[in-house]
Amino acid sequence: MPLTYHSGRQSRPHFGQFLKKENGVYGKDGIMDDKKQKYAYWLRPSLVTEMENMLDKSNATSKSDFVTQAVEFYIGYLRQKKCIDFISPLLAQSIKSEIGSVEHNISKMLFKLSVEQSIVNNLIANQSEIDEDTMERLRSCCAEEVARLGGVVTFEDAYEWQHGE
Repeated sequence: MPLTYHSGRQSRPHFGQFLKKENGVYGKDGIMDDKKQKYAYWLRPSLVTEMENMLDKSNATSKSDFVTQAVEFYIGYLRQKKCIDFISPLLAQSIKSEIGSVEHNISKMLFKLSVEQSIVNNLIANQSEIDEDTMERLRSCCAEEVARLGGVVTFEDAYEWQHGE
């Protein structure tokens, strides 16, 4: 790659110049040349240490691979103008899919619980001779008990409540 001159001093082109077609990254047929070339850039030692610590988490095979992934990500970010625009559609779709799945499962379970509760209510109503006043007091007491237990009532809790233990 030819050296260029900036402010009277000789320097190598920066990576952004290689992304342009006229600077030779693209071959004669318009296909990008993926052959790697070596470049020297200055980095703070703390940044290199952080990069080394993150190699395993990034699935990078080397520091060079890590930098390549980071630059590709940043180029994608710049092309989208905003990081949120780059990542947001991926996250939104993933979250929407998970919420839809959870909502479907919860709805099915609530329906099944409602059917079972209806069966129990009808069996008890068929076998009991309870007047409306007693029914209202029972409903009020049950609502208080469920609130006190945080919505989690076990058979043992009901047994203890009914038998005064």
